[in-house]
Amino acid sequence: MSKKIKIIIASFWILLCALFGLFSPTIPFVKEIFEIKKVNVKGTDKFTEKDIRKIFEKQNWFFIDKDEIKKQLKEFNFVKEVEINRLFVGEVDIIVLERQPFAYLYYKKKRYIIDDEGVKLDPAYYKLNKKQKIPVLIYNDKTLDKNKLKKVRLIKESFKDLLNIRKFYIYKSQIACTTQDGKNIIFSIEDLEKSIHRAKIFIKKEGFKQFSYLNFSFESMVVVRR
Repeated sequence: MSKKIKIIIASFWILLCALFGLFSPTIPFVKEIFEIKKVNVKGTDKFTEKDIRKIFEKQNWFFIDKDEIKKQLKEFNFVKEVEINRLFVGEVDIIVLERQPFAYLYYKKKRYIIDDEGVKLDPAYYKLNKKQKIPVLIYNDKTLDKNKLKKVRLIKESFKDLLNIRKFYIYKSQIACTTQDGKNIIFSIEDLEKSIHRAKIFIKKEGFKQFSYLNFSFESMVVVRR
């Protein structure tokens, strides 16, 4: 067999395989063999059976389009990340990382639930009760800057074992915090890490219980009031 004929046969075979891969999901017996019969949802209980059925009804286990599925799953407000794994034929795992409520955001006379990245969460999926105490974040700037919202998380994490902060006020260059016992603590937004560092050094040396007001937003000094 000549080299030219071999190349033609190989090209024809590749084309045939490609066409089979393209159209086989629509062939009834192939579709039945490889249809997705079971979807295991892990990490959330917020999807309904109808939601999952709608996403997977046009999918095929063998030719599953993970990118398209992820895209559709992330249209649900509570989905932060998702992983999709094929198990046995016809069975799929989806592992969801949910967005978690971080604070109540008050902005332009409206209240929202947000996560720690500043994403507004759909209240239909988050029914918070009185035991779930999350901070209140009052945002006073004209335009909403998610980077400023993320800085609130840094403050909260930095002092989670020391200060019980219940309210945050964001205004221009400062973040003001109010603790459960009524103390007011001010941080610089621009130099937040330095502000936090100053606060930790000061609190370690002087404590904070005797003060009602502590301002760490200035680079060269700390302003306090008893």
